[in-house]
Amino acid sequence: MGLQIKPELNLKQTQKLVMTPQLQQAIKMLQLSTIELQNAIEQELMENPALEVDEEKDQNEISLDNAEILKVDDQESNDPEEMGFDDNEYFEEYFIEKNAKIGKSEDTEDTKRKFLEGAVARDETLQEYLVSQLSMMDVDAQLKELATILISYIDPMGYLSLSIDELSKEIGIPEKELLEALKLVQSLDPPGVGARNIKECLLRQLENLNEDPELLSLSKRIIEESLNDLKLHRVGEIARRYKVSVSIIERAIEIISRLEPYPGRQFYSGDINYIIPDVIVEKREGNWEVITNDIAIPRLRVNRYYESLLRNKNTDKRTRDFIAEKVQRAKSFINSIQQRESTLVRVMKAILEEQKEFFEKGPKYIKPLTLRDIARKLDLHESTISRVTSSKYVQTPFGVFRLKYFFSNQIKSTNREQYSSRSIKEMIKEIIEEYDGKLHLSDQKIADILAERGIKIARRTVSKYRKDLNILPSNLRR
Repeated sequence: MGLQIKPELNLKQTQKLVMTPQLQQAIKMLQLSTIELQNAIEQELMENPALEVDEEKDQNEISLDNAEILKVDDQESNDPEEMGFDDNEYFEEYFIEKNAKIGKSEDTEDTKRKFLEGAVARDETLQEYLVSQLSMMDVDAQLKELATILISYIDPMGYLSLSIDELSKEIGIPEKELLEALKLVQSLDPPGVGARNIKECLLRQLENLNEDPELLSLSKRIIEESLNDLKLHRVGEIARRYKVSVSIIERAIEIISRLEPYPGRQFYSGDINYIIPDVIVEKREGNWEVITNDIAIPRLRVNRYYESLLRNKNTDKRTRDFIAEKVQRAKSFINSIQQRESTLVRVMKAILEEQKEFFEKGPKYIKPLTLRDIARKLDLHESTISRVTSSKYVQTPFGVFRLKYFFSNQIKSTNREQYSSRSIKEMIKEIIEEYDGKLHLSDQKIADILAERGIKIARRTVSKYRKDLNILPSNLRR
């Protein structure tokens, strides 16, 4: 019997989220910092005549001049030297000194000119620039989506802010898939972007250079094996290690000195070490309160004259359609700002409830907390929590901190207590401060002291946390 083909009609009901312009705007607003929101408001006020500042409710100008500006806590600054890249700090100094000795060749001047032109011409952020490149690539949709998620975790200097292991736990995606997506991100411009440390950043840039293969190979070995000697200008020691002349080492180092330790620097405009807190947590009459920093953001309203024209029956259709579109756009913009504010307060209140000891006693008492914990608590998606906490700051009794500061992994102890990686860092800092007047403790000794307190972590973990705190190793603290 032959195969018979019969026409059939199958009905299938599915749910699909339609990304309306209003929803897209609301999502975009969620991830803006206060300063970015100020800029967005200024831009919208210039473009939409139906939107205006409500002078009756808000006498504040949209300017940093009248806003309450606070100096950011040292460990939470956006300044490159305070972002945890202790190796980069040495490289920055070395590169400046080295280039001064080399002199201004035509190639160097041309490179500098192109760099400055690129830096001045671009008013987009590093993340926007990366996403725009990604959107034009013909790759698997799921891989592209993962790469976009990784881009959201790249800090202003171009580095991946969390390890792949931490990211896997935070967003629930296997490490293998994240590594594949990271490879795609690291193929984007600028070279070195998406690196997890200074070595990876510089090595990625070496791959793109058209130089003598032997010199490139030597430069690679120096980066991989002799960073400390390079930081301390031990050129002779490096030459002896690789059994080559000092002049050859100098040529390899000249190549390294042309690399960029901060791939995102050309997009970074945060030269001022001051930020505006997006939200404030303070105790009033014995109760903790969360309030938004309204002084920095003006109150907006729809232009009353435009509203009156809409109500006027004599307004011609063409004018009415134009005004209706502008009024609707203004209302949508105002609603997006209000939604951003209410969501930010909800998230901050949830963080406050989970991290009550931090706000009462200080950073040492911060608990393990993930984006997923807050998402479940508020019945929101993790991506929403990620957007809300991105580039936001909170003013606390202990200083100004990034909202991301309150999220860290759990470390188990033998006494059954739970510690966050951030609280462990505070303990390491206290131990070093306590003993450094008498003994300069090695990382292993610090690990032993923590073990005596019931916290067992590896020496390399202590070393990593110490570097995050910008504290030198014991042999350099003498």
